This record gives sequence, structure tokens and C-alpha cells, in this order.
Amino acid sequence: MKAFLYLISIFWILAGTAFILFPLKSKALYTNLIKPIKALFILPLLIGVLFLWANPASRLEAFIKVLGIIALIKGIFILACPINVIKSIFNFWLTRPDVFYRFYGVFIILLGVIVG
Repeated sequence: MKAFLYLISIFWILAGTAFILFPLKSKALYTNLIKPIKALFILPLLIGVLFLWANPASRLEAFIKVLGIIALIKGIFILACPINVIKSIFNFWLTRPDVFYRFYGVFIILLGVIVG
């Protein structure tokens, strides 16, 4: 399961770099995700289970376990929440300035480095 942690780490580093370099395209990605969001609840659930399964392979077991629990909660939240609440959360993200997306990219890169 160490491979999963490395794969997620590389994905987060690449995604964070994309958020820093292309904040407008990142905002467009969020705009496109709002339509099928209810169908995407399975991704955080799957990622959460994989994080919980991979936590013994990490040197930061507690941190990976917390990430897994957060991902599970996120998947359940997306599934259980009404669509108008989810749309309001997306609208919050879409109204943020470009600098916010760049800071978010730095945070995602740091998260990827810590997990890897």
C-alpha cells in the first residue's frame, strides 16, 4: 500500500503545481465538477478506505488515518447533503480570488510532500 501513498503524493504535488500555475483553469475545473457532484461521492469514500488500509505502511500512521477518516466523512457528506448546500459550498470556492487558489496549491503540495 506504500505505492498508493506515493501515487497520491505525486498526484497532490502535480495538482498543487497546477493550482499555482493555472488558477483560472482550476476555477473552471470546479465549475465543471458542480454538475455531477452527487455521482462523485464514491471517490472520497474509496480514497478514505484506501488511506485507512495504507496507514500501517506509512511513517505517519495517525496522520494517514485522520486523512482517511476525513475522506470518508466527505464522501458521506456529499451523499447525504442536499444539492443546494453542495452548490453553495462550490459557489464559495468559485468566488475566491486567484491568490486563494495559489495558496491552496502550496497547501496541497505540502500535503503531498508529507504523505510521500
